[in-house]
Amino acid sequence: MMTNKMKAFYFILSLSILVVSSCESPKKQQEEHPEPAKEVKPPSEIISTKKAQTLFDSYSKRRAPLIQEYEDKLDPSTTFDVARYGYYDLETLKNYIAFIEQEAKKADVKISTLRFYLANYPDSKEYKHPKQNTFFIAPTTTVDGKEYPFSVITDGKTYKPKFLKDNFIIKPFEKTTTEEASFFPNISFFNEDDEQSLILNEFGLFPPPYN
Repeated sequence: MMTNKMKAFYFILSLSILVVSSCESPKKQQEEHPEPAKEVKPPSEIISTKKAQTLFDSYSKRRAPLIQEYEDKLDPSTTFDVARYGYYDLETLKNYIAFIEQEAKKADVKISTLRFYLANYPDSKEYKHPKQNTFFIAPTTTVDGKEYPFSVITDGKTYKPKFLKDNFIIKPFEKTTTEEASFFPNISFFNEDDEQSLILNEFGLFPPPYN
């Protein structure tokens, strides 16, 4: 015959099992049936494929022939293939965003924008795509109401931002001759041993070099 103590023990045991089960069930249900990810609305900056085609065709008509003509004059022995696009894989872009956010946090600055600078590779074997147009990406932050690209300087213990106030300054366009070959103001870089650049450029480019 079951004693009152045994009855009390089994009652408490059953109650404990019930409480534990009730606590674990919602967690198990969440693991088995996770909530669907919140749907992301399209950014207002998205353009239609029709508009994208218009932009691409406009470049093909108004820019690409001029670039090819210019480069062909510099070297009549070859026909220059004008680059039409550059690309990064998705993981590279994700890693880049995570990296610059990490470095900005260390230097106690807030990233305000990402600038895409139009640029051009020099005619040198040092570069994978000599003479081709390119772009590089630089994060900016606000200083005294103005936006500046920045890098991070560190001694391994402390971090501080380096505001590139004298870099990437846009000056009025000046026409030059083909011989002068200077269609854009020079960019002066400041490289230091303890400077961590946050500028992204190396990417795939099409058309690729054929030699």
